[in-house]
Amino acid sequence: MPRPFHLVLLSLGLAVAGAAWAQQGTPPTAPTTKHLHAIDPQQQIERLTEQLQLTPDQQAKILPILQQRDQQLEALRSDSSLKPADRRAKAMSIVQSSNQQIDALLTEPQLTKAQAMREKAMERREEKRGQQAPPSSSSSSGGHP
Repeated sequence: MPRPFHLVLLSLGLAVAGAAWAQQGTPPTAPTTKHLHAIDPQQQIERLTEQLQLTPDQQAKILPILQQRDQQLEALRSDSSLKPADRRAKAMSIVQSSNQQIDALLTEPQLTKAQAMREKAMERREEKRGQQAPPSSSSSSGGHP
């Protein structure tokens, strides 16, 4: 029976170490901002090319849009004069503007797929946000935002 006992100790040790690591914050390689994290434009164009089968011409036109969006979001992240709600609204505006520019360069099938990808990403964000929300004291199932 020593073997199962050692496995229990090992799992317990890993759980404690994982919890301690999680409490220390994000690892140094992770983005330091929680909500407005940057996605490398080059990685994003590669992902979009794979998912939407972008042509080289589309890639050449979309990459600068992604780079400009990244620069604008980076400037927004460093602007400490904005309230969090204003910062979120501005970030959403920047992303929406860049998405419109990108959408104008896509074919109809690519556009349909891109919109579906965005909707799926929004659903995942909403699910994640719902999991992170503190438990409410009332059990009303009304449609609060």
